[in-house]
Amino acid sequence: MADKDAAQEVMEAFNEFKRTNDANLQKRSADLDAKLDKINAALDKHEANSQQLTLIEKQNKAIQDQVDAIEKIANRAGLGGNSDPAAKAAQEYMEAFNRVMRKPSGDRDPVDMAMVRERQAALIKTDDASAGYLLAPPEMQKEIIKNVIELTPMRALATVRSIGVGSLKMPKKTGNGSASRVGETAQRNNTGDPAYGMLEFFAPEMFARIEVSQQMLEDADYDLFAELQEDASEQFAVREGLESISGTGGSAQMEGILTSTDIGFTLSGAAADLTADGLISLYHDLKTAHARNAVWGLNRNTLGKVRKLKDTNNQYLWAPGIANGVPNTILGSSYAEMADMPNVAANSFPIVFADFKKLYVIVDRVNVSLQADYTTGADHGLVVFRARRRVGGGVRQAEAGRKLKIAAS
Repeated sequence: MADKDAAQEVMEAFNEFKRTNDANLQKRSADLDAKLDKINAALDKHEANSQQLTLIEKQNKAIQDQVDAIEKIANRAGLGGNSDPAAKAAQEYMEAFNRVMRKPSGDRDPVDMAMVRERQAALIKTDDASAGYLLAPPEMQKEIIKNVIELTPMRALATVRSIGVGSLKMPKKTGNGSASRVGETAQRNNTGDPAYGMLEFFAPEMFARIEVSQQMLEDADYDLFAELQEDASEQFAVREGLESISGTGGSAQMEGILTSTDIGFTLSGAAADLTADGLISLYHDLKTAHARNAVWGLNRNTLGKVRKLKDTNNQYLWAPGIANGVPNTILGSSYAEMADMPNVAANSFPIVFADFKKLYVIVDRVNVSLQADYTTGADHGLVVFRARRRVGGGVRQAEAGRKLKIAAS
């Protein structure tokens, strides 16, 4: 879809959303609630583009799709009259497999069935479903079906430092001096000294231990080592995102922004819900110098609630980004979906507004590594993979962010 068409679709959906929500505010209706949810889902379709802009993601999806298409073509066996016997056999098996899968059992060609059974006997080592053995041709088993992994993209927002020792130390000013007036010949007394302290951010270890059968490694038609490394990296990223929100800190975990007692908060104004006044107060409670580059952090459910809020001038707080390169905004500031932020509930902190570059630091000590151990599980035909990473982080300048607490007082 062209950018112009996408922008028009967003605006049409948003205008319909406003009309429906306004009507629903005047007279609560289950049908209108359902319609609002449907329009919210339509607006959600365009959130991916907005999130990419907010997080300044450099990956170009169109280019990536072209690369994937080229790679898919390059991996096809027998393409372009390939005379390689192995490639020819793979092509013949693929065609036989397709014919078998498209016909009922009584109409299948015995020759095709024999070829499939031969391949099946060569691949299957166990009936354990977790082993993941695939009977499809190579073209079909290159892609592994995976569920969507949601995470908090703190790394894309925060300051990231690489270190060569066990921790990062940062001096911090903890108290200000003062100034005063004095007469021409009056005594100049001490007006107060500034105070300084030291912050320390450790890089504790994350680990993952995986057991894979030796025969699965030998017979897999894809790069299983690379797949395991990618999976470990993904799970480390999930853990990192979770801890950046709710980690306990210290030498064992990253410090979470919701765990930190140094970050101030603003009350929502309602005991168990969001209010427009609460968000507006949160926006203005953050110092101007930090608010200029601040981003809202909230989860998807909370975003749906924010879309319905209006100020005293009957203007919606959420606005779509209809121009090229402009993300969606809340009160004029962009936002990032953070899967690990809590939902709206009494006494919860579902929203944070912060200049994350100043608020949070992530320290990298050792990147993801994956080691294969062929000895430990050898008696059981297993290879043990151990993945590790050393990373930490925490709040470095608490005044650069504020949280919204769901409470009336």
